[in-house]
Amino acid sequence: MRSFISALLMTALVTVSFVACDNSSAPPAVDSGSKPKEQGRTVVPVDYSKGRAMNARLGKGINLGNSWDGDGRNCTDNCWSNPIEDGDFKVIKEAGFNSIRLPVRWQRNSDRETHTVDPEMLAGVKEDVTLAINEGLVVLLDFHHYVELNALGGGAHRGRGDSVALFQAEKEHFVALWSQIATEFEEFPDSMLAYDILNEPTIPNEGLVNDVLRSAYDAIRKASPGKTIMFESYNAAKFAQLSILDLPADGNIIYSGHYYEPYTFSHQGHGYACQGDAAYSNKAVSDFLGYAKMAMELYPDISGKDFIPMNMGEFGIAGRSGWECGDKAPSDEAKAKWAAETIKAAQKYNMSFHYWGFTYVGGFEAYDRKGKAWYPGFPQALINPQ
Repeated sequence: MRSFISALLMTALVTVSFVACDNSSAPPAVDSGSKPKEQGRTVVPVDYSKGRAMNARLGKGINLGNSWDGDGRNCTDNCWSNPIEDGDFKVIKEAGFNSIRLPVRWQRNSDRETHTVDPEMLAGVKEDVTLAINEGLVVLLDFHHYVELNALGGGAHRGRGDSVALFQAEKEHFVALWSQIATEFEEFPDSMLAYDILNEPTIPNEGLVNDVLRSAYDAIRKASPGKTIMFESYNAAKFAQLSILDLPADGNIIYSGHYYEPYTFSHQGHGYACQGDAAYSNKAVSDFLGYAKMAMELYPDISGKDFIPMNMGEFGIAGRSGWECGDKAPSDEAKAKWAAETIKAAQKYNMSFHYWGFTYVGGFEAYDRKGKAWYPGFPQALINPQ
């Protein structure tokens, strides 16, 4: 695939047009040395071979959402009435997936004096990670739904005194929790476990976002020198916001974005009208071409043909019949078609992916828990997109 990506991106630099491809292509050459970067920063090529190796192992993945990422005082992995079952990992592995993304709301029931996570939750997540790895699935462990940090960041960026102090306290708690998490999970092999620092940051200030992510990164890297670490950007992890990040010159990192474009199709019943297949649209080919071009410009690899490895951490279509949209929901065929087209566009740039989600995720699910079967078109659309 490398020769194609090279030609494609080189053409994009001049014409921003798309060229058809085969499966034996590569990313473009970049100028040697360093060059000016936005906001006065400098582009320095990095050897991302370790990050690319983990990205290849993550490969084709799926999210186990609405389980450990729920809220409530007395819940474990059942906060959204969607407990993970031991047999889920075998179902996922046998379907052909390489990995899972495991969202966890680590701050839930945490001790704010000792900055430690809830021991019951820690034990339960460790059990699920063990089951997944024993099944041969790589695990991406995600810090999910830190709504307190995001909310306080909104006030902190406007300089409100109380909000600034509260935000700093919340950030310190977040970083300390990550230090414990990384230490606790260091027992798992570096080749089978990676960390996603913060799901969908919405703090409306790039300086604060960078400060939060880099502070957590430092804590994780200190405890886990060999683990791959994943960064998401603000505006809820939009790929196009890579430019606001100031990522470390660490070759064992991955940049992750979430892709639900267009929301008028993907989020029917979640704030958008239920129009079914009439709202179908997919511009992933041109969108991912732009993301790859940006990654090459901002974070090139020393090879001159690669760039920072990228992951599509969430993508999917809601509105399944029986959920929000009823008989006006997108069809299974349209959902599978959109997923396949999106994956094919992302894979041209060697992206790994994690579909949202496995089961009971508000109409996005690919697997029918009650029927113990994949919905029509799945998992084929994810494993072998046509």
